[in-house]
Amino acid sequence: MRRLTQQEMIEDPTPVPELERFTGAAFSCVVNSGVASKATSALIRLPDGSRGHWHRHSEGQLVHVVSGRGYVGRRNEEPLAIDEGDTIWIEPDEEHWHGSAEGVELAQLAVSFGAITWLEPS
Repeated sequence: MRRLTQQEMIEDPTPVPELERFTGAAFSCVVNSGVASKATSALIRLPDGSRGHWHRHSEGQLVHVVSGRGYVGRRNEEPLAIDEGDTIWIEPDEEHWHGSAEGVELAQLAVSFGAITWLEPS
């Protein structure tokens, strides 16, 4: 068992493991990961103007906005605006990106299921 406070997670200065997969800065406080895990989870912080490249998760992803505002983009659709308290389910293999809104940092708890496939910049 491990206890993480929201404040500790938001203040974690650790860059995401694959920084080249993001436009702008991105930080990650890993909650769980590992080869044997069916799911991985981390609090991802995206400062003003930062966002991930297009990607997909083989078994889907759950995103909960802890603080701030941002967007989740889906192929061939207008990005969905997301705000503090929102929870989004992203279907298995749905190509998407997530990013912060202009002038605001986005902190999101991301629970990813299955393998992730990174694609081109968003």
